[in-house]
Amino acid sequence: MPTLGLITASARPNRVGEHVARWVGEQLPGTWDVDAIDLAENPLPFFDGASSPKQGLPRTEQHAIDWAARVDALDALVITTPEYNGSYPAILKNAIDYLSSELTDLLVVLVGYGWVAGAGSLEATERLLVRLGARIVGSVGLGFGTDLETDGTLHVTEPVTEALGTALTELDTAVQETPAA
Repeated sequence: MPTLGLITASARPNRVGEHVARWVGEQLPGTWDVDAIDLAENPLPFFDGASSPKQGLPRTEQHAIDWAARVDALDALVITTPEYNGSYPAILKNAIDYLSSELTDLLVVLVGYGWVAGAGSLEATERLLVRLGARIVGSVGLGFGTDLETDGTLHVTEPVTEALGTALTELDTAVQETPAA
């Protein structure tokens, strides 16, 4: 069974990210072994590597070694991310900064949320991941007032639910078609 990482990329108190991640998890087809990665519960210090991961040198910090190994073990990734001031949260950017080759050709679906359905976060996160070689399979945004409330109450519209279903189906198909390394 392929392994899917499901990242919750918010550490704010009273966050809605765990509600969004739970909803995404409920939409997943039963073909995945899910590694739920809550960045609030698995914090990394601000990047402190002796060298850039892009250099390909061995990591020396145990937290960096463990994080890279966890992501490298994934067949695909779904990132749920809020929009903070038009972009992704620092905790997500920092987690990505620890990675390089682990993201190359990794299949990713992005689920953003916020006042403008997470549009700025989705755009910035996609641009960052594509630069690092990830393959974005789909992107879905949930808007406050239309799909969820700031207290985490979800009432996701049918078009958004269908868009996520389509993205997850495409992700599932892409993983099945990807030859094993």
